[in-house]
Amino acid sequence: MKVLDCLLKWKDGSLLPYEKQLKNLASSKFLREELATWSLSKESNLIEEDHRAELVPLVIRLLMPKVRNLRTLASRKHASVNNRKAVLGFIAQLTVDELPLFFSLLMKSLQVIEPGSEDMAICKWSSEENNLDESQPSNFMGFFTMENILTIPWKKRYGFLHVVEEILRVFDSTHIKPFLSLLMGCVVRMLESCAASLDRRSSCQSTQGEDHSVANLPKSEEDDQAVNFEAKHFKDMRSLCLKIICFGLNKYEDYNFGPAFWDLFFKSVKPLVNAFKQEGASSEKPSSLFYCFLAMSQSQNLVSLLCRERNLIPDIFAILSVPTASEAIVSCVLKFTENLLTLEAEHGMEIDAIRDVLISNLEGLIDSLHHLFHNNAEQKRKLLKHPGETVLRVFKLLSKFVKEESAARKYVDILLPLACDGTKNSDICMEALQILRELVPVLTCESTSKILNGVSPLLITARLELRLSLCDLFDALAESDSSICSMVKLIRDLNATSMGELDFDIIIGAYEKISADYFYGFREDQALVILSHCIYDMTSDEIILRQSAYRSLLSFVHFSAGVIGKERDEVTEANNDNLWTDACIQRIVNKFLLKHMGIAMSKETTLRKEWIDLLHEMVLKLSGISTLRTLNVLCSDDAEVDFFNNIVHLQKHRRSRALSRFSNIFTTGKLSEFILKKIFLPLFFNMLFDLPTGKGENIRSACLDAIASVSSQLGWKSYCELLMRCFREIARKPDREKVVVRLVCSIIDQFHFRETCTQESEVCGSDVEENSGGPTPPTSLVVQSYLSATVLPKLQKLLVSDPEKVNINVSVAILKVLKLLPGDTMDSHLSSIIHRIANFLKNRLESIRDEARSALAMCLKELGVEYIKFVVKILMATLKRGFELHVLGYTVNFILSKSLQNSVGGELDYCVDDLLNVASNDIFGEVAEQKEVDKIASKMKETRKQMSFETLKLIAQNVTFKTHHLKLLSPVTAHMQKHLTPKVKSKLETMLTHISHGVERNISVDQTDLFIFIYSLIDDWLCEETRKREIAVADRSDKEKQQEGSSKTVMKCYTGTDSRCSYLIAVFALGMFHNRMRNIKLNRDKDQVLSMLDPFIKLLTSCLSCKYEEIIAATLKCFFPLVRLPLPSLESLADKIKVTLLDIAQSSFNINSLVTQSCLKLITALLRSTKITLSNDQLHVLVQFPIFVDLEKNPSFVALTLLKAIVRRKLVVPEIYDIVTQVSELMVTSQEEAIRRKCSQIFLQFLLNYQLSQKRRDQHLDFLVAGLRYEHASGREAVLDMLKTIIKRFPDSIINEQSQTLFIHLVLALANDNDSRVRSLIGIVIKLLISRISPQALDSILNHCLALYLGTKQKLWSTAAQVLGFVAEVMKKGFQKHIKSILPVMRRIMMSTQTACNDGQSNILDQETDAFWKETYYSLVLLEKILTVMPDMFFVVDVEDLWQLISEFLIHPHPWICDISSRLVALYFEQVGKQGKKLGTTVLTTTSQLFLIGAALCSRLMVQLPDKGARTLVKCNLAFSICGIQCLLRQTDFQDPHKFWLSLAPNEQRCCLKACHLLGPSVRKSITELFTCEIAEDSELKDSKDLSYLLVSGLLNTMGKTAVQTEDIQSKMILGSFKLIASKLGCEDCQQYAIPMLLPIYKLSEGYAGKVVSDEVKKRAEKVRQRIQETLGSQNFIQAYTQIRQSLGEKRQKRKRDEKVMAVINPVRNAKRKMRVTAKHQAHKKRKIMATKMARWMR
Repeated sequence: MKVLDCLLKWKDGSLLPYEKQLKNLASSKFLREELATWSLSKESNLIEEDHRAELVPLVIRLLMPKVRNLRTLASRKHASVNNRKAVLGFIAQLTVDELPLFFSLLMKSLQVIEPGSEDMAICKWSSEENNLDESQPSNFMGFFTMENILTIPWKKRYGFLHVVEEILRVFDSTHIKPFLSLLMGCVVRMLESCAASLDRRSSCQSTQGEDHSVANLPKSEEDDQAVNFEAKHFKDMRSLCLKIICFGLNKYEDYNFGPAFWDLFFKSVKPLVNAFKQEGASSEKPSSLFYCFLAMSQSQNLVSLLCRERNLIPDIFAILSVPTASEAIVSCVLKFTENLLTLEAEHGMEIDAIRDVLISNLEGLIDSLHHLFHNNAEQKRKLLKHPGETVLRVFKLLSKFVKEESAARKYVDILLPLACDGTKNSDICMEALQILRELVPVLTCESTSKILNGVSPLLITARLELRLSLCDLFDALAESDSSICSMVKLIRDLNATSMGELDFDIIIGAYEKISADYFYGFREDQALVILSHCIYDMTSDEIILRQSAYRSLLSFVHFSAGVIGKERDEVTEANNDNLWTDACIQRIVNKFLLKHMGIAMSKETTLRKEWIDLLHEMVLKLSGISTLRTLNVLCSDDAEVDFFNNIVHLQKHRRSRALSRFSNIFTTGKLSEFILKKIFLPLFFNMLFDLPTGKGENIRSACLDAIASVSSQLGWKSYCELLMRCFREIARKPDREKVVVRLVCSIIDQFHFRETCTQESEVCGSDVEENSGGPTPPTSLVVQSYLSATVLPKLQKLLVSDPEKVNINVSVAILKVLKLLPGDTMDSHLSSIIHRIANFLKNRLESIRDEARSALAMCLKELGVEYIKFVVKILMATLKRGFELHVLGYTVNFILSKSLQNSVGGELDYCVDDLLNVASNDIFGEVAEQKEVDKIASKMKETRKQMSFETLKLIAQNVTFKTHHLKLLSPVTAHMQKHLTPKVKSKLETMLTHISHGVERNISVDQTDLFIFIYSLIDDWLCEETRKREIAVADRSDKEKQQEGSSKTVMKCYTGTDSRCSYLIAVFALGMFHNRMRNIKLNRDKDQVLSMLDPFIKLLTSCLSCKYEEIIAATLKCFFPLVRLPLPSLESLADKIKVTLLDIAQSSFNINSLVTQSCLKLITALLRSTKITLSNDQLHVLVQFPIFVDLEKNPSFVALTLLKAIVRRKLVVPEIYDIVTQVSELMVTSQEEAIRRKCSQIFLQFLLNYQLSQKRRDQHLDFLVAGLRYEHASGREAVLDMLKTIIKRFPDSIINEQSQTLFIHLVLALANDNDSRVRSLIGIVIKLLISRISPQALDSILNHCLALYLGTKQKLWSTAAQVLGFVAEVMKKGFQKHIKSILPVMRRIMMSTQTACNDGQSNILDQETDAFWKETYYSLVLLEKILTVMPDMFFVVDVEDLWQLISEFLIHPHPWICDISSRLVALYFEQVGKQGKKLGTTVLTTTSQLFLIGAALCSRLMVQLPDKGARTLVKCNLAFSICGIQCLLRQTDFQDPHKFWLSLAPNEQRCCLKACHLLGPSVRKSITELFTCEIAEDSELKDSKDLSYLLVSGLLNTMGKTAVQTEDIQSKMILGSFKLIASKLGCEDCQQYAIPMLLPIYKLSEGYAGKVVSDEVKKRAEKVRQRIQETLGSQNFIQAYTQIRQSLGEKRQKRKRDEKVMAVINPVRNAKRKMRVTAKHQAHKKRKIMATKMARWMR
């Protein structure tokens, strides 16, 4: 800075303007800023031209120190380096003429120039007169001798080299080229000095090693470190020099450095070149020298220099074969090879040396590449995964040098893995295939098999473009190996294309060639190519391709069965030199077919069906293969049982059944582990995860069981892999956690490695791939270590993954694992698990609490009931206050109810005190009072219902009764000592009731102990009551005195002397006694039981006299079963019991009271008893009780039951007749069915058993007849039931006497009643009446009905027709004589209806005014009944015109007439077959009539038929009509439509025209044109001259259009019709109509129907399609399906073209069309959203 100030004091005009800039450059503080803001370039005009001569040298001298060293910012080295770059960039702005001073100063800093010539050299180089050329920098090289370089200090040499490196990076080629020789010469000389120094040191060390005297001299450690340090400096400097040279070669590849440079270079690196291969093998990264050679390999001018060292290029190639070579070095070698090959390809003739080197080292290069890709597994994996362009380019360029067959084989070995593993990148794969194709001419036929085996896997996954490339390769192979020509031709046809898309015609034709015998002409490798293509098509979305591929694979299975089944000699002769053996078949089946079958099992459902069918055939055909033989148990001749037929069935229950059968098989046998792992596990996993959430729970459970059963057959390693797969599924898709954890629980349940090693070896599975010895069974230490170190931590991680979730299944899974571990592990983890779950019960969310309760229940189920006390203790410690107490009681009940479902008795003995304490506190504590507050009770589930009563029931059910019966009553007796309110009393009653129910279900209860317990309770209570009465009489003033204790200690446990509710204990005892007696069975120990029951009679009789109604009611219930038993005390106390009962019944004013009801029931039971019964006087008194007086006003079922028993005793008193009159009226007027039924029984019993006068009997019958007009249908039905019973059971004389009256009233009711059920009952009664009356009465009725039907009153025709139908059903063939008179009337009515219908008078919207519809309907019903009883009438001439009318009624507007007409037509068609009539010989089986019936039914398909029977009739009639037309027209001589038309009679022509009219305008036009020979040019049927096809296809096309356009119910009906038609038609006929039937099926199943098709319809369509396929055969089906697909495709393309044309021609119309489509889509979207919401709301 001081020097600069001195210069500026001279006031030089060239420096003063730049004073500030110069000072900033001299200051380290402002240097960077000035470098960024000031510029030295002439273009910037910041420096005047006249000033540059003085200013620039000064600037260079100012900046030169900042370039040479980094002292300015030594503490920030990287910042200083950046400063240097900035300074160099600033200097680089100078012109070339101004730079010599910079470089001369740079060279001066090395101090290698002699002192005398230093200034002269600088002045000479920097003078303006001297022009720059290459001779000027070379003057400095004379001073760069070895000696001068060695004198330069280390740091200065390093600094100079770094400066040179930065100059090369910063300066551009224009500025650097004049000085490049100088810089690179300096660098190469420094390189030479390093190399020489290292050589001298190595020579000295070798000399010292040979001189033993020197070697024995002691050498200090410091000397060795100094020598090593110096050697390291030389090596680092050499590396830096090479790095600079490499950079210069890359940046200035066209620069000629001169021969001297290269001589020094190669001289310096010769030792490195000699050890190049070893260095490349041991280094992680390529050396600087390698990068130099890599740079030289890119330059056309420098590449020839690589030949100076003879072993250089071979050594570089040899690095590829070094196993230890790093990835970076291998990549550099490949890049080096690519550079050489690229230069040879571009300048081959100009670089002969490189070509010679490549050719001479070709074998070594290929060997190295072969070693790299085959012996170096790690490098091979990386290169195959990411081959890159370098590898492909090397292979492509190198292939033209391969001329020998041995090299070509190695080359093929290299390329095949690259081609096969490059399927993820089709471009790489195609490049590899292209190279292989170029090598084929060099190869021999022996390599063909290797190539086929190598590339055949590509056919399984490759897309079309890659497959075509494979076909090109196969063509090239076929040219050199003619034995594969047929296979290549087949593969080419299987991949045939037309206009960029698959040509299905050629493909299907190729598949048709493949048969079982076809494989005999191929070798194994050729068969694999064909099978690989079939595997690919099995995954196609096109069903045609899937079916074709399936047939081909099935052909191979049949071929394999033939190979395995034949002897070796037969197979050899059949193979024609292509030897197929059992080993070949097993290899293909196990390693190819089953492998890809397992892959397919994990894909979508539509792709599994064919694979499962193929596996089924393999199991049946290839039983000689051990892996398949074990699956025979899954097969069955019954389709409902067969596993393979049901596992992919459309019906869910069939799939569930198949899974269940699979699980059950493991209990009887063992399947191959190989099959289980490869096929069934992927299948079951996919089925499990395909199920939508919340649906298909039966299938989900079956899947879990099936996978668990598979795990029970797996070895230890496979079992662990299955568990890990489950955990991976959870990590991959967390939404599956719940299901997968359930699966983990099921798998752990099947854990089968608990036993000793010997036992484990028996259950461990063995893989097909493993040795015959099988896997080594795991030791218990290994098992426990795996469970505790792997499985348990993963489950614990899942448990705590979400602190807000209970994770029920995870908790259960952890417990299952803990049970498999030692007990101390269980003890250490169990408490934390239960505490965690219990804490969730504190949550305010009800769903969380429910989930926690379920978790506790499942944990207890897993742990066992012995842990109930442990869990209850934790719950009591956790749930202490507030709402938690409600949760406690509810939760205890919940876990008990879930844990004690399969109780064995006595399981709660050890914890009964804790449970009773929880229940008692919940019932009587503060929480009980809160439950009574409505606002509190409605808030939580736990407060809405008191569940502790149920807890008492469960406790009573699961304790040992003999030892704990008193303890059960302790909560009740304890509260009886306190003040009892009505609420507490009600609770006590409820507690006792639930305890009683629990005792009844307790299996530990002994009957004797129970009776003793009950007797003691009742007897002690009676004694206590007696004592109270005695004390009250003796001393009424001393009421508060304490009474003495009971004489029996049992009462001391449960009652107190002051309690007013102690009788509740007696009610409890009586209730238990009644329940026991109700279920008691007297067997061998009958006498013992009777002896125990006899004392109860006296006890119960005493109870009848008590003051408590509850006691009396309970006692009466207990008497009810006892009165049926032969008990001695019962007879002795009979009078007392009867008197008491009558007193109770007489004193009861409320018929609905419990005491009255029980009393009446007991009296009824006494009346049915033979030993104890009531006298007639007592019965007379009984019927005068109020319960019978007001029977009609207040009917009681119990009173009616008692009355029935009295009537059965035939009590004859005046009151009974009045009561029966009330009963008869009640039978009609009551709205309760039970009352009406009981009244009917009483009334009927009265009519049958009592002697009635004719007048009284007539009065009752008149009442019944009048009841037919009762306003309510229920009353009329009761009357009709009574009349039906009377007609059945009354004598014939009475029936004949009353027949006319009954008949008239029944007919009137039939005519006027509007209720269908009542009319049906009337018909039954009329039929029964007709069958019971005498012939004279029947003739009278028949004549009357005939007169009505033949009369002129239209309103009576329908009723008369109905009655005549009943008469015909009764008379059967006796009615035939009246048919002639009936038929004309019937014909007249039907013709009138038809005329009215044709005139348009009939209106479906006004059924009541339709002309003759009702008369016609009942006439048709009459005809149906006549034909049913007289089948011979079907084909009588007199009814032929009726059948024609009936066929026209199929389209009548009224649905009733349509239905009856369909039934009659169905009956007619059925009789045609039964009576053996030929088609065409009867009126309805002519072609015209069948065509009309078919057309009428087709038109009826447009209407939704709610009745399933009507839909079935339509389907059957349609199928018969269409099949009948086909059968008739195939036999006719008139195949020409016009000739057939002329042969028809006029009425038949009218039928055909009417049928055409019904089929729609398009079909009508086409058929009419063909009949009249006026065929339009655009007619679809122009070329169709087959008459049967003309008519049948018209019907089928109409049905198909209807199926696509109508609702689901019609679509399913039409699909059912297609199924029937296909089953009735043969294969030939079905083939003729395959397209009309399959077209709507294709549209419905494939989504081309133009409407939203439900899943149910799609499934139905798939089932029908499968049935048609079975009828047609796979080949014919595929052809038809292909034709349909192509036709629809062409139509879609045409429609799209028309839309595009319309968009141009008529844009307005196109816009409107788009608006309509958009509106349609929006409406569909809205419907879908609403459907989703509705489904959610429904859930």
